[in-house]
Amino acid sequence: MDVTPPTTRARLLRFLVLALAVLLALLGAAAAQQISRHRDAAATADHARLETALQGLVHELQKERGLTTGYVGGVRQFGAKLPAQRRATDTARARLERELRGRDDAAAASVRASLGRLDGLTAIRRHADDGTGAFQETFASFSTGITVLDRVELGLDDVYDARLRASCRALDILGDAKESADEERAIVLGSLRAGRFRGDDYNRFLQLRAARLAALESFPHSATAAQRRRLDAVFGTPEAERALAYESVAVHADGRLTTAAIPPIAWWESMTSTDDGLRAVQISLGKDVEERAAALRSAAQRDLLLFVLCAFGTVAALGHLALDCVRSLSTPLAFLAQQALEAAATQPPRAVAAGRHGTWVEHPGPPAPLAVPGRAGAEVRHVAEAFDRVQRVALDLATELRPASLDDGAEPVSSSAPEVRSATC
Repeated sequence: MDVTPPTTRARLLRFLVLALAVLLALLGAAAAQQISRHRDAAATADHARLETALQGLVHELQKERGLTTGYVGGVRQFGAKLPAQRRATDTARARLERELRGRDDAAAASVRASLGRLDGLTAIRRHADDGTGAFQETFASFSTGITVLDRVELGLDDVYDARLRASCRALDILGDAKESADEERAIVLGSLRAGRFRGDDYNRFLQLRAARLAALESFPHSATAAQRRRLDAVFGTPEAERALAYESVAVHADGRLTTAAIPPIAWWESMTSTDDGLRAVQISLGKDVEERAAALRSAAQRDLLLFVLCAFGTVAALGHLALDCVRSLSTPLAFLAQQALEAAATQPPRAVAAGRHGTWVEHPGPPAPLAVPGRAGAEVRHVAEAFDRVQRVALDLATELRPASLDDGAEPVSSSAPEVRSATC
């Protein structure tokens, strides 16, 4: 007899179902997180490409600003350089617009809205060409459009990966440093022919220089060692050293400028060479962001696949256990029920009939117990035991129905035997 407490398969089945539900919920939450990370990484890679194209346009606008402010400020040699630079600006804008095609996300919408600020570029060019352009207005118009483009939020600061977030931050810092340097270039070029900084331009020049130095000082905190080496290499070139020397002259001249101390073409070329070097570092940072985002997307995709496989495996395992639990109840019970039906249909009726008609030769033995499959649980064994007891009780009842004469071994009395009467004298 199985003495295992009848806890059992029904409770185990409920536990397995509950465990399966909890596990599926956990796997679902984990899978949802991986899907979210995959989407975030993919979006970051897209935003990084958009940022690279956007900064490409900003770079060309910065160069055009420098040439145009210098030209309207009196450096007439720049007139020959303007047509090619304007074409470069228009090409960069067309490249950015191609990058925007098919995109309907918030970042793309912000960039499209910012491009509207460049609608006045045609008028600025026309005024420069016909001699009606003024330095302050030209500088302000270019700088406003560049600032609007430079401040577009593309969501690169919201990434979950610390390394990727640091690269995005380094990209922003470099962009700020680059814009400060380019504004310095434009202000000096627009002021050289006048022999001095106009209005408050000297203070602004000093503020831009301080902002650039502060940005470059904070750059190492976000950049990797390789990124820091790229930036150091830019400022280690002869052109960059010459530009810094000219800048030092402007800083210590107390607002006065001379073309002898700072030749316009030499200032333009040294600053532009340095600016192009910064742009190269900027492009490399954008590629770093794209590559890291692509790696995170691949990792998230791989983890998601593993989660799916794990989920299927776990569901299959728990499903098998649940099915086995059900079968351990249903199959033995079905087998037991078949035996019980057969026994109920033959053994008790035959025993009762034999007892009534006196066909027993000897007292029958106890009925054979029902066969129970080896994998059956305690409940099934208890059911079989109960039915065996019912069989024994039925047999005992049939035994009690036997005629008393059969207990002495006599033949049963025929109902048709003549009645013997005693003679009387």
